[in-house]
Amino acid sequence: MYDLPTTTLGRTGLTVTRLGIGGAYCETADGYRAALDCGVTYLDTARAYRDGDDERVVGEAIAGRRHEIVLASKSGARDAAGAREELETSLRLLGTDYLDIWQIHYLNTQEERERVLGPGGAMETAVVAREQGLIRFIGVTGHVWAEVGQAVATGLFDTVLCWYNCAMPEPEELLFPHAVAHNTGVVIMNATRTDKLLDASGAPDVPPIGDFYRYVLGHPAVSVVLRGLRDVERFETVARALAERETLTDEERSQIEAYGAKMRAAGKLD
Repeated sequence: MYDLPTTTLGRTGLTVTRLGIGGAYCETADGYRAALDCGVTYLDTARAYRDGDDERVVGEAIAGRRHEIVLASKSGARDAAGAREELETSLRLLGTDYLDIWQIHYLNTQEERERVLGPGGAMETAVVAREQGLIRFIGVTGHVWAEVGQAVATGLFDTVLCWYNCAMPEPEELLFPHAVAHNTGVVIMNATRTDKLLDASGAPDVPPIGDFYRYVLGHPAVSVVLRGLRDVERFETVARALAERETLTDEERSQIEAYGAKMRAAGKLD
């Protein structure tokens, strides 16, 4: 177990490790257990991951240690009835009576946002579920920064999950200011753009993997950065790196930004 840095996740007040586990890629409970054994306390999955089986595996992995974990899942349903059905399925498969954070998944268009937040939309289910104690906090996720930023700007969401890395600065303008204004907890995925930022064809200037996570955590709006478990050993490497040091020097930050810009310009992140 590593002594990972912790923080308060925005207005939720939850204390979490700054490194979290992303779902979708690990097919075994042992893989999730190994990542949790690094000292991580934040775990994110979704109803849609691996055709719904990810939650079952996570539920197996967290049996007996649910109390140690801030557990997040997601629903892609846009209507209230569909969202309720997905929530109940998530709770059953995860083997828990409640979720710490339940997120509206992949909210990337104005049309979807209006559907979710309008009469009969999924937000109605989220509010009722919170009142019933089935969830503690409500989040939103997505890949289109401007649209997700508009969702955060409503002030209705306690957390937001989006892309951000040294090659993708857009959320600094399009999303983070809204999160700061509402004390919305920011959780980041794609710190290495699914490791595409690590693939520079043997170039000597590839930063250490831990630096990509230090970079993300160096932004004052960011609370948590996720890494999926495509490779558990690589996850452990990141955990060890962040336990040793969670910040970059100004020079290191400038160097990794230049590297990210070069990789993006070369089309390496598509």
